Amino acid sequence: MHRRIRLAATALTLAAGTLAPTAPAALASAAGDPPDCPQDAACLYENPGYTGAVTVLRFDRFPSQCASLPQTVRSGVNNTPYFLSLYDAPACSGSSRVATLPAHSAKPDFEAPLRAYL
Repeated sequence: MHRRIRLAATALTLAAGTLAPTAPAALASAAGDPPDCPQDAACLYENPGYTGAVTVLRFDRFPSQCASLPQTVRSGVNNTPYFLSLYDAPACSGSSRVATLPAHSAKPDFEAPLRAYL
């Protein structure tokens, strides 16, 4: 009887040891986490769902001037301490602001193609 208990305990320990490392990875994958974006950078993707060509922006201070993007973007990850405003007009003019990307956040779909940031 003691032998059965020891065998069962050993089997449970082995099972727990093999499942524990894979469970968090499986959960993260299932959650649809955005792809890796460098620390202190903002990554803006051509298509929804963090796909297509990526534009990586790096800032040493809060962006204070409008800048056009090399392509339209539809999703993004912001790993900076700065709040980004995204615009559908290349000059960030008027009321064309369409999306915001707060510090340390991600958005899988901006719902419109965007062309500039501030």
